[in-house]
Amino acid sequence: MVAVQLFLALALIPTITFAGTCSNSNFKLCYNTYFENFELATDPFPEYRAYKMVREMMLVEEGPSGQTKECGFQNALISCIGASTENDCVSTPNFASLFNISESEATQYVQDYFMMKYTCNAGYSDAMKYFYCLESVGLYHTDSLVNCSTTEQNALGNGVGCSAYNDYIGCLKTVYIANCGADIQKYICNLEVSGISKAAPECASALPDCSKTTKTIVSKKFISRKSVTVSDARKVLLSGKSIFP
Repeated sequence: MVAVQLFLALALIPTITFAGTCSNSNFKLCYNTYFENFELATDPFPEYRAYKMVREMMLVEEGPSGQTKECGFQNALISCIGASTENDCVSTPNFASLFNISESEATQYVQDYFMMKYTCNAGYSDAMKYFYCLESVGLYHTDSLVNCSTTEQNALGNGVGCSAYNDYIGCLKTVYIANCGADIQKYICNLEVSGISKAAPECASALPDCSKTTKTIVSKKFISRKSVTVSDARKVLLSGKSIFP
């Protein structure tokens, strides 16, 4: 996949300077330019799963350098939207109405935006440090991750409320700690809280404090990369699962 060079993306994306209120025309332009990096059209707006698959295939094919490239694209998008209008633009109602997508799809895009914002800024060093372990868990421990997600969705469907998100984050931490060591838990916690707090703002104050670590006897591991093939990754992604959190 040939991606638009980062310096072109930075040069072509304008910055929204409107204070507080989202300019939808500029917000659209920001995402149009962002998706050009992945050679994705925006009319109609791509399904979240299709976008995630293209992005994750790039990460598998290019490794940590792909993460650096993606973070360049993401930070250009963040700069384009602008801090003063980010919360107004990047919301489920705005995504759903502006891009004519379902509420579920819009929620996934909102959550993804803020998770990637964390990954590419405050969490960048950890994302790079644990890149291959995160990849390995996504490729070879998918059942454990799916179990976390299924339990969360069932709990939300049964009206459990915000505690379902806390249990989900705890479940993910357990899976990643078991495979990557205890040091990864702050990254996983902050990553998930960053996304959930914006996608489900009513639960923001009830989410866990990521500065508090879970006591565990699991020591930090070094996970060497397995022989990953494009077909391995494609099989996982086509089944509807994700490789990277």
